[in-house]
Amino acid sequence: MPLISKHTILLLLVTAALLGCILIITLQRKEQAQQRPNIIIIMADDLGWDDVSFHGANQIPTPNIDALAYNGVILQRHYVLPSCTPSRTAFLTGRYPIRTGMQGYPLEPGEPRAIPLIDTLLPEYLRKLGYATHLVGKWHVGYYTDYHTPTYRGFDTFLGYYSGYITYFNHTIAQQHQVGYDLHYDVQGNLSVKYDFEYMTDLVSKRAEDIISSHDPSTPLYLHLSHLAPHSSNAKEEMEVRDAIHTNATFGHIEDFNRRKFAGVVTALDESVGTIVQALRRADMLKNSIIVFMSDNGAQTTGMLQNFGSNYPLRGLKFTLFEGGVRGVACVYSPLIKYPRRISNQLFHMADWVPTLYSAAGGNLEDLDENLDGVDQWATVASERETLRRSVLLNIDEARNTSAALIGRYKLINGAKPLHNGYYGDSGMNNSYPEYNVSSVFRSPAGAAIADISDHPLRVNDVIRLREGAKVLCNNVTSYSKCENECLFDIHDDPCETTDLSVKNLDIVNELNGYIAEYKKVLMYQTNKPVDPASFPKHFNGTWMPWLKTPIEDFRYFDYVED
Repeated sequence: MPLISKHTILLLLVTAALLGCILIITLQRKEQAQQRPNIIIIMADDLGWDDVSFHGANQIPTPNIDALAYNGVILQRHYVLPSCTPSRTAFLTGRYPIRTGMQGYPLEPGEPRAIPLIDTLLPEYLRKLGYATHLVGKWHVGYYTDYHTPTYRGFDTFLGYYSGYITYFNHTIAQQHQVGYDLHYDVQGNLSVKYDFEYMTDLVSKRAEDIISSHDPSTPLYLHLSHLAPHSSNAKEEMEVRDAIHTNATFGHIEDFNRRKFAGVVTALDESVGTIVQALRRADMLKNSIIVFMSDNGAQTTGMLQNFGSNYPLRGLKFTLFEGGVRGVACVYSPLIKYPRRISNQLFHMADWVPTLYSAAGGNLEDLDENLDGVDQWATVASERETLRRSVLLNIDEARNTSAALIGRYKLINGAKPLHNGYYGDSGMNNSYPEYNVSSVFRSPAGAAIADISDHPLRVNDVIRLREGAKVLCNNVTSYSKCENECLFDIHDDPCETTDLSVKNLDIVNELNGYIAEYKKVLMYQTNKPVDPASFPKHFNGTWMPWLKTPIEDFRYFDYVED
């Protein structure tokens, strides 16, 4: 038998050592991935401030959403953009939409524009940390080429719709008299049309349940539920309820029939939240999860795309820069929060979620793109550390000549229009409404699931304390300053924006205008484009689909040219 040379022995030892190191690194990475929290985003569409009962209204009970809020942190000053596409752009990119030209009117079906491909989106960041990523529901940030669709932009799977809204049962949307189906199932670029005529809220819930139940627990999960509810529909009835008989029986105390149907839509949304929390509990994932519930913008009580929601007592509607349009419903629940069951009055913006969630996931913030407008607020949420955010740009819309910003306690709106700048919707506090049922929060699927894993369960006194603290109280809400050019408000003392202070505080007005002017230097003009007839469903078997092969991107970033 030949002797093994010293060189061979040395080589074997080195190889064994390297394999051992690789194994250790692999195990460490796997262990690190297992420790990363699951992140669940539940985003409602056009849900108003007064449409959740944890803000103090008795009209529409939302016990599952309330259970998240009371067991976690209520974000009392969570600012969003005044409409869908800009708000979702900020959430996904961590940037103000003015940097990408997405600040204008929301995307229309067949419009050839999207978040530029140069921008890294939240699911792309999380996928680099080992996350499985799934989107269920609304996209609405561009789909004109395959490259702009969810599975090309960081999501492993997508079941949902590209447009701003669809009908709740038929899943269609009309544009320029072109009616098309808009419900798609996409697994990493293998796109197919999903013909399923189930009530959309239930469809979103079931898909999310399936994702959770089949998820590999060794991999962290990012699941984004982007609900249609309670956005209006373009069906014959603007608000489509799952069961009209049940809705009328449950909400007979609401005299306005349209508002009653809205309540039915919100109830289905609330039940969906309970379904998801219970699914996480069954999968033993809830104890290592972060659940964020939010609305993309305020309610549209009346007018175009009206859904009969209520922002009361906040002023204004969706599409406006008053608080009713840009101060959104939001709360965070997680067992990882060190100081839960509290209200945070610290300033928070939609763009903050990219660095905040990336930080919560254990990522290095230096790995994020430069020039993000978002601020890492995970320590603020989890440990009540004081936020670094002192100001926020609420929007610049150069086409409509409007802008708004907030520094400290003062908020300036430029170009405030008389249309829809008053107070709309029900207060939710009529004596004829049923009293708030505290026990329903504990009995709700979400409340019960959270209690199962909690070392210090929620108490009745906690619910009463937090609900009272989350109410916005203002005097003389029926009257307000009718300023149309510059409006300055003290949001701390006057959250309902009743009194314009601009004439007596020109120095503050100038400071805020100077702040806005700095952002105008980096503004990209709106990329809104006419709807392309080549996109019409008649070309794609009655379905809205990506229709161009080549991206039409901003020339400063891309060498692509339009065909």
